Amino acid sequence: MASSDDGRGFSGDSNERDMVFVRGLEFDGNHGYYEEERKTTRRFRVSVELRKDLWAASASDALGDTVDYFEVCQTIVDIGTGQTFKLLEALAGAIGQSLQTRYPSSKIMVEIEKLGPPCPGVPQCCGVRIHV
Repeated sequence: MASSDDGRGFSGDSNERDMVFVRGLEFDGNHGYYEEERKTTRRFRVSVELRKDLWAASASDALGDTVDYFEVCQTIVDIGTGQTFKLLEALAGAIGQSLQTRYPSSKIMVEIEKLGPPCPGVPQCCGVRIHV
């Protein structure tokens, strides 16, 4: 973990600057607090950030030195379509914990949007953001 001047002309922690991200991944799932919400599928959109030092990957060009975003996407889809949660917070937590297990040196943010939720005023989406 680099701090102060990391030899590349940057100051601070490279884990705060560097990240691999997935934005706008969508899937259909059966998540919702009320039973009627869980009886039919709804569309969800997920964005994640995995913050970690990417300097080694930039030098090696090796997948093993970074975060495999294909694997990240597969993890999100598997959890989002294979399990059912009442709360978006629980879904986000399950995704975050799974990613943290695979990438323990990463600081992870998970944002989930429920598209077209059954709410007054017909919002485009409602959602949560958690940091793991």
